[in-house]
Amino acid sequence: MRRVLLLALLLLPCAGHAAELPRILASAGNQVPGCVVPASLMRFVETRNAHLSTPREIDPRFGNIAGLYQKLGSCVSRDPAQCVGIRWDYAFFQMLLETNFLTFRRPDGRLGGVRAEDNNFAGVGATVPGKPGEKFEDVRTGVLAHLQHVLMYSLTPIPHPVAQRTRQVQTDVQDALRRLHRPVTFTDLAHIWTGTNKNSYAIEIQKIASEYADGYCGSQRVADRD
Repeated sequence: MRRVLLLALLLLPCAGHAAELPRILASAGNQVPGCVVPASLMRFVETRNAHLSTPREIDPRFGNIAGLYQKLGSCVSRDPAQCVGIRWDYAFFQMLLETNFLTFRRPDGRLGGVRAEDNNFAGVGATVPGKPGEKFEDVRTGVLAHLQHVLMYSLTPIPHPVAQRTRQVQTDVQDALRRLHRPVTFTDLAHIWTGTNKNSYAIEIQKIASEYADGYCGSQRVADRD
């Protein structure tokens, strides 16, 4: 895990100058916009896949996945006194990027390293080329694993992570991100998630968010934040 820490430390100066994406933790001033609802998110996915040169349908098991992101993302970590929620909409948009809109295929149509049956919606644990990542028993568990991994970046402790990868990197990643001395954003997450100080990963997530907003939000900005 030393490599994770070193990467994070190297990336922090860049991350400090770029916070285009919202803060990870939801708050009164950083809420998921009202136009972002599960039914519209799934129509967004279906419409996009239907208009590919080779139209694709997603696994029926994923038919309610947006609802799971909303339900679990609104309260990812629950202690006896407090429910901790995140901007689950951006976690969902990240998932669409990671899974190529739930097709689990590369842009050229070839199957990706992570398969639909793995229920791994963010390549969690796929840190080495050719390594497929972790497998989760069902869709709900896979969504929770992704959301816990995202919440971990906000400096919120995850007492019993679903994913082994979250358990492995939690201490190193959080120790590094504390050096920001400010709330952690999805842009900060993107820098460390990809192991690069380039903004391309964050830009791709925002591109998906903007495409959704153009189709379903009218004048409301999906990236509204405090």
